[in-house]
Amino acid sequence: MPLLLVALAAFLFAGIADMEVADESELFGPKTVPLLAAVLCLVFAVLLAVSVIRRPEVPLDENGRPIIGLSSNWRGTGITFASLVMFAVLLLPAGWIIAGAVTFWGVTIGLGSRRYGLNILVGLALSSTIQLVFGGLLGISLPPGVMGLF
Repeated sequence: MPLLLVALAAFLFAGIADMEVADESELFGPKTVPLLAAVLCLVFAVLLAVSVIRRPEVPLDENGRPIIGLSSNWRGTGITFASLVMFAVLLLPAGWIIAGAVTFWGVTIGLGSRRYGLNILVGLALSSTIQLVFGGLLGISLPPGVMGLF
């Protein structure tokens, strides 16, 4: 996972270097969010690598013995992947707020949460806040979808 995060950061840095921007005089420009994401990817990669090296986790069975071999949570992976696909399908017709909330809700279920009502409300609050930040502070309009009808 740390290597994937480093690869993602390198991809973002390459994209930022290749990005052509007309005016870079503003504090928050089009390069700000990708740069922040790339730096955070590197920070989390280092922290995760240090954590794995210092305390490697060995899965244990019911009797406390180490489990030999790998296991995966395919249900959680499938739900999370389906949430990302639904985001791509819903983004233009439903809009950012709804698509973002549904994606947040689906990913929380994929990660094991069973607080469905709370998760959708947090997803709506988070996607609405992101809509306000991008529209108000950055001047970037996210797809309004059905919300544009009101």
